[in-house]
Amino acid sequence: MKRATIKDVAALAGVSAATVSRALDDRPEITQETKRKVREACRVLDYVPNIAARSLTGQKTHILGMLVPDISNPYFADMATAIERRAAQEGYRVLLSNSMRDPEQELKSIDSFLARQIDGILISAISPQSQARHRALMGNLPCVYLGINHSEECSYVMADNAAGSYEAARYLLGLGHRDILFFGGRDTSRTRELRLKGFRQALAEGGVEGRDLTAAGDIRQLRQWSYEQALELFRGGPLPSAIFAFSDITALKIMEAAEERGVRIPEDVSLVGYDNISFAALPRIHLTTVSQHKFRLGEIAVERLLEQIQGRRERTVDLLRPELVVRSTCRRVSGTP
Repeated sequence: MKRATIKDVAALAGVSAATVSRALDDRPEITQETKRKVREACRVLDYVPNIAARSLTGQKTHILGMLVPDISNPYFADMATAIERRAAQEGYRVLLSNSMRDPEQELKSIDSFLARQIDGILISAISPQSQARHRALMGNLPCVYLGINHSEECSYVMADNAAGSYEAARYLLGLGHRDILFFGGRDTSRTRELRLKGFRQALAEGGVEGRDLTAAGDIRQLRQWSYEQALELFRGGPLPSAIFAFSDITALKIMEAAEERGVRIPEDVSLVGYDNISFAALPRIHLTTVSQHKFRLGEIAVERLLEQIQGRRERTVDLLRPELVVRSTCRRVSGTP
């Protein structure tokens, strides 16, 4: 059976081929009635737009790809919102894909983006090892990495993880806490490595040793692990004075376990998170946390990617300074001035 062409769609819809192309791009100058006719003609003819063919003519698709490890994490969901909003301001659409922290799925997602002939891609890679496989697949496609998992020759936008955890640890020390636990993150995570580095630096300057509890790298369900480990921590025995959670999601699982065990936050244990996700500000949670300025980070990433699409070839590096957001999950140790 002969495959339908754009001319076939145009003939059935009673419009020109150029109008069909603009209607499928959802261009504002095309009326809704015309778009409806074109979509109906596509359905009848089982027509699929040949985006690859359009790209061969030198036309841009005005589509960006965004690949993240876990869109169920509110941090990535919030960043995706900022990216989509900024891209729309410049006339671009964003296709979102979720690697599910699977290196093979990560490559499949990139390959799928390439088949759609996207103009550029934003990637939050799973690990440096998975990122090393990207370039052979992407070639010279404009690309900006989000976060820490990238090689030194890549363009990237990220927040300074060590600086953020350093400020959080200093805050806890200033409240008089001395038994402070760094809780969560996989032992293979570069993000955890940097956050733990800043944490330890602050404690060392304060003459405090501190301790950490970290998940083995092969653990898939990190949230469940966090909850179960917190339950065990709160089962009995002396509690740490304060907990610095690897992320806000980790902090929320700690709060869940604390409520189940009857441990009060902050009366029994002070708690700090990391990421400043939207849930952290809810009244019953009101979590003290570290903001990575994820909305600004997303906006900058889009701007840098568009610069590449427009011809810029120089590598760009944007390192944002995190900010401690003080709410109500930490208390001052009695007797501390």
